[in-house]
Amino acid sequence: MQVPALHCSCATPHPDRVQCPTLIREPAAPGADLGWEALGAQGLDPENLTGQQFGSFRMVRELGRGGMGTVWLAEHVLIQKRVAVKVLHAHLIRDRRLVTRFLSEARTLTLIQHPNVVSLFDLNMREGRPYLVMEYLEGQSLASLAQEPLAPALAVELLSQVCDALSAAHAHGVVHRDLKPANVFLLPREKGGYRVKLLDFGIAKLLSYPAGVMPTQSGTLLGTPEFMAPEQCSGAPVDGRADLYAAGVLGYQLLTGQLPFTGSHPAEVLLAHLMKPPPLAHAHHPGVPEALSRVLVRAMAKKPEDRFATAEALRQALQEALRPAPPPPLTVHMRRKGADAPRVLRGERAGRLGLFLYMEEGAPPPVLEDVALRLQLPGGELSCTGQVVRHVSAEQARAWHMAPGFGLELRDSSPDFLHTFERLLAGGPPAAPVPAPASALEEARAEALLRNFRGGTDLYAVLGVAKDAPTDAIRRRAREARAVLEPLRGQPLSPALRQRVEAALARVGEALHTLGHLERRVEHDAQLRNLEGLLRCLSEGLTVTALEQCRARFLSRQRVPQGRATLYLATGLAFAAQGELHQALEAYEQALRIDPLHLEALKRWRMLRAQLRGTPAPAEGAAR
Repeated sequence: MQVPALHCSCATPHPDRVQCPTLIREPAAPGADLGWEALGAQGLDPENLTGQQFGSFRMVRELGRGGMGTVWLAEHVLIQKRVAVKVLHAHLIRDRRLVTRFLSEARTLTLIQHPNVVSLFDLNMREGRPYLVMEYLEGQSLASLAQEPLAPALAVELLSQVCDALSAAHAHGVVHRDLKPANVFLLPREKGGYRVKLLDFGIAKLLSYPAGVMPTQSGTLLGTPEFMAPEQCSGAPVDGRADLYAAGVLGYQLLTGQLPFTGSHPAEVLLAHLMKPPPLAHAHHPGVPEALSRVLVRAMAKKPEDRFATAEALRQALQEALRPAPPPPLTVHMRRKGADAPRVLRGERAGRLGLFLYMEEGAPPPVLEDVALRLQLPGGELSCTGQVVRHVSAEQARAWHMAPGFGLELRDSSPDFLHTFERLLAGGPPAAPVPAPASALEEARAEALLRNFRGGTDLYAVLGVAKDAPTDAIRRRAREARAVLEPLRGQPLSPALRQRVEAALARVGEALHTLGHLERRVEHDAQLRNLEGLLRCLSEGLTVTALEQCRARFLSRQRVPQGRATLYLATGLAFAAQGELHQALEAYEQALRIDPLHLEALKRWRMLRAQLRGTPAPAEGAAR
């Protein structure tokens, strides 16, 4: 093998010219076999390409080195145009299949013409060693920028451009498979911000070997473990959704400054991708909007079908997550002077002290008329006065692409009113009034009223009604209890008494909710083994189908031994056949203690009890 002569252009001699950054190699003689391995045998570094010419470009200096190749800054020998030249490592050129696929993938990249994808100018071979000529980028990698958590707006802007690049690649059947911060380059814009350039498209795909075969002979790794989708970790077929998973991991890192899955060994990281649920970014970093966190969780779903279908869908979801939620429409009760009842209108806030109310039908109040308003805001109601300041007719609304109606200016502009208005509009509670000191008489009266409302699990006792009370009586008693308790809220009571009032109101509400509904009541009665209450529910119209559904829910919660209930029922039937009615009634009751919603046992118990009391049993149609 012939080794070309070496010439150093430095003014100061070097002890080892091989390491000189300005080393120039003379072209080899025609037909000479310049073997890259032979260079190593001669003590020369086959990866030191400084000064060598690849096509029309001469290598200037190394820009970076990775597992597949080295990227060099190069200049055109005639016009000094600067480019980046990526050269496959010398130790990889023996794998002919790898070289062939490198060239094939590079040809595919020529199809992707997109502002967010690095441009490929040329593809060639030099003495069996392939190289790519690409645009030279001046800026920084995303890895250097994202040393700390980025602001959500900046992170979404960068991720959106990454999604644009992925969309362009996926449209041509190219899957990146190695998306990570080091492969995202940022070019500063003149007016601020960055333009994203996605690098190394298809390299991971070039290293895709059949399932179960790892390219250990070339010393490379299929993708970067921290960014690999579960299907990529397990060697399953992948498509563009693997890139979307990596985009979700990238987004999590940009927003939190940390990776979602880590480990002391690559195998531990791969296992985490396969097994562990993706963490929530907003739980780790409070500055991340929860909606944005949910987008990233979906992007990092374990199953590809659970992720976003396309990069464009992910891009839209990212941007939608940062859009402020539109203010909810307001409901306004407006009363004009002399009107019998208020008119309910929908509207929205307009400016600091304005409202715009929609009115499709009818005439709005005249301009400059004052109207009484009761605003139903997310945090509560607020009463005020407004003055009509302008009308928007149907014709104007069509021209302005809005709803017809009229504008109001709120008349109260005091700081206290504005503070309350803003707080209620944002969903905050109204300011708690400062209670006046409680008098001893009011305290004693409240204490006496509260004695009538007991706590405990027996809701019948809370309302003070019999356990077989009709539903109408239960509802009436709940209304009466509320009428007694609610006025106490407005009285100046001590904090302890006020807490007892609220607790009593809550218990009354719970009792009405449970006992005022037949199905909920029958399940409550089953818990109490209240057979009288169960019969009342049947007599008031509880159907057999509804009873069986309640029984199924009850049995699933209680896990009662149904076999014993059936045994007691059979025993009762035997006693009844022999005329031993009291023993039969006791056996039926034993069955109902185990399975209180057993319809046959209930019917037998009811009829036998009526017979023993000397009263006629209710008709069979009572249980429908």
